[in-house]
Amino acid sequence: MFDHLKYLVSFIFPVCVAGFLITAPHDMISALAWTIPLWLLIVIDWLSPRINPDHVKSIISSWYYDGILYVLCFFQFLIISLLVIDASQLQWNSSSDIATSIVNLIVMRILVGTTSGSSAFIVAHELIHRSGRIQRLLGRCLLYSVCYDHFALAHLRGHHQRVATPDDIATAAIGESFKDYWKRVFVAHFKYAWDSEVKRLGLNGKSLFHPKMLANKVLLGLMIELTLVLLILFFFGVAAAFIFLYQALAGIRLLETINYYQHWGLQRGKAKNILAWVNQSSFTEYALIGLSNHIGHHQNAGIPFYAIAFTDHGPKMPYGYFVTNLWVKLNNSSYRSTSEQILKQFGYEDSMIEQEPTGKNIVEFPPSIIMESHSKP
Repeated sequence: MFDHLKYLVSFIFPVCVAGFLITAPHDMISALAWTIPLWLLIVIDWLSPRINPDHVKSIISSWYYDGILYVLCFFQFLIISLLVIDASQLQWNSSSDIATSIVNLIVMRILVGTTSGSSAFIVAHELIHRSGRIQRLLGRCLLYSVCYDHFALAHLRGHHQRVATPDDIATAAIGESFKDYWKRVFVAHFKYAWDSEVKRLGLNGKSLFHPKMLANKVLLGLMIELTLVLLILFFFGVAAAFIFLYQALAGIRLLETINYYQHWGLQRGKAKNILAWVNQSSFTEYALIGLSNHIGHHQNAGIPFYAIAFTDHGPKMPYGYFVTNLWVKLNNSSYRSTSEQILKQFGYEDSMIEQEPTGKNIVEFPPSIIMESHSKP
């Protein structure tokens, strides 16, 4: 009955981060105290009740859910604006000033990096799948705020075609550590997106200065992101440009952490139609506006997250996304060992034949992806 109200918890953390930035700068103790809401959310996620597989979601209006997305967009742009303004006002005149400013920058990185990795990327992820031109453009603007615009092309053209196969960049192999995964995907996603655009424009083997290269969406995204960084550097200074790039890197790492555990070990050809891990945390579902229903998203990427039905057909993650983010980074060997045992208990490994990358494990694009791939940015 109150499912539609539960999505409002997605505002808790962005509001806290905006509050921190609006009241900045802070002394060292109060700056660190502003991280408490993040730790509380992790505890709440750890204690969160599991989703009942038989639960039927209440029908909510699309305008209500889209309104939540647009407000989250507003918060992301507000937070980035406040971030560079606050960073430009930090003092560096004395050793005390330097210590206080460094602590403020560290907290900015923790808080803003988390909102960028959650609210910004998750909302962008939803909007780039939409059929509306304005919605897709808004999604790309969110990606500009974290300097990761090429993710849209790598995700739409690559990941959704090859998910849970050896050909997918974003599907971690069984046993693959996050350190190795991060080093691989950070470069591979950009390379895939660039090569995809070069192929689309028929520029294979052509010079970078070929006139048609101006239609390269990856190049356009890089130019916009570089311009944004230079403008911040010019108007707000070195500290502001540094923390803008640092929060972007933190957000990207959080995004790729989510990609890592959503598909970890499922790189063997979609056996049993297992496209992603099942997450049972009800807090994760509503705080991240339905992203955790990830199997359904891959079955039909054109459906808004809120309308995706929960499915428990797949290996079960022990914790929600907030807890798993820390687990993956702080004790990756424990995460991999536990996840491998879960896959074995689920019978996933026994049901598969090892496959070499062939490039043939392709699924058709949903209509929204086809439209994005052939439309102008």
